[in-house]
Amino acid sequence: MKRTMALLIAAALLLAAMPAVLAEDGKAVTARSMDLNRISNTFAYRGENDSYYQVLDADGTALTEKDTGYRSMSINSSYGFYKVEVSSEDGVHDEGLLDGRGKLLVPAVYADVDVVSDRWQVGIKLTPCEADDKDYTFSNWSTGEKLFFRVDTADFYFDGKLAGTLPRTDYGSATAYGAYVAVRNQAREVTFYNSSMEASPRPADGSGEYDEEYANRVSTFYHQGSGQVAFVPECTLKAEDVDDPYLYQDGTVYDLQGNALFTTARKYDTVRTFRNGYALVRLERKYGLIDLQGNEVIPPEYDDLGSYSYDNLLQFGYISAVKDEKIGFLDAQGKETAGFTYAANAARDRSTFAEIKNLDGTVIVLSAAVGELPEHYAEVTFPSSSGCKAFVAKNAQGQLGVVDLYGVTQVPFGDYRSVSVSLDGTLALVNTGSREYTVYHLEVKEPPVTEKAPDQPADDGTWTCENGHSGNTGKFCPECGAARPE
Repeated sequence: MKRTMALLIAAALLLAAMPAVLAEDGKAVTARSMDLNRISNTFAYRGENDSYYQVLDADGTALTEKDTGYRSMSINSSYGFYKVEVSSEDGVHDEGLLDGRGKLLVPAVYADVDVVSDRWQVGIKLTPCEADDKDYTFSNWSTGEKLFFRVDTADFYFDGKLAGTLPRTDYGSATAYGAYVAVRNQAREVTFYNSSMEASPRPADGSGEYDEEYANRVSTFYHQGSGQVAFVPECTLKAEDVDDPYLYQDGTVYDLQGNALFTTARKYDTVRTFRNGYALVRLERKYGLIDLQGNEVIPPEYDDLGSYSYDNLLQFGYISAVKDEKIGFLDAQGKETAGFTYAANAARDRSTFAEIKNLDGTVIVLSAAVGELPEHYAEVTFPSSSGCKAFVAKNAQGQLGVVDLYGVTQVPFGDYRSVSVSLDGTLALVNTGSREYTVYHLEVKEPPVTEKAPDQPADDGTWTCENGHSGNTGKFCPECGAARPE
């Protein structure tokens, strides 16, 4: 029911009870299954003669035991967790969750595990029911028989520990805000809980982390998870406990205890939540970016900014932007690095890349680092919509390969069954078919900068020396004595 191509490291399976490793260069591993976790740079691995799955690190060291009992292992694309299944008595309550390094987060005793955030997960236990009262339907693929179940209880896990349990009537869905979780029940009413599953003393008033009350020209912000007033000296909340620990008011940013951290260069219409040390700002319908010191990294001059990567602003040093209805990219100094040539509505934004469908049916790739790549592809696949440093491409011959942010082919194009690459561009997995896999360790780095040649004599016969003194006419610079360039 559930990959500098200079270094090519392939995987080989060691026998008996020895740990699974990736062996010497040039050898491929034969495995029943091997999948790359693009976020954690680990592998879901099942050896050719193994009954169960293991988690391996990038070098092939086993992070979980050989006989785990995990008969199935899938990868959560949002957080890089591993959802696992074991054999169970009822064939229903067999699902659990591991983090990206194989650490157990939720034991495999649930019919379903809902990943709410990196810190919050919910294990669902079911009970059989009739079709008209069902929450889940399971089908027997051999007989076509359908079985119906309804939620019995929901176990909440916080940072890998059981926090508490709610009955079906009290659980429908959940949204995490740091160390607090908002739960919508079957009647669509919302209750906030802390990491011990203690209900907030303040009734929830709509969605969101804070509830703002405005009276006598003063705004009071209630933290809905704890019930206390935030952004005042009496607040006991810590930044790590909440999703948004900052308040922007009248050109000033405050912390949870009401301390003024900095005043912005100008009064923005809005300042969004800080992510990765930056916050999106809006002024007169234009967008910009500020940092946690209040510096205006990108002035509010763009129609859109970071539309597909808000939770990871400038994660890989670039951010997408739209100006005059054209897409382009900016770096962490606010410099325009690529574009703005192609219409934004004709491009698929991938934060560090953009793909544009060409008139001949091929795909044009715009890189945030070097602009339009010279080669056009039949297809491209990015490991994430929110930013990456390399992507999988298919050429006109139908071969697959990996190309990085600087247009360098990191994995040579070949007739592979499938290729996957990590978000940071340091690891790729090639499935060559017949249960054979090859692992590539990549080195994505900026090409060396070519040194600027000495200035040549100007058209008027004068020249500039290597130290920048211009207007010279003789063989030597009268300022510093430097010789005239050859």
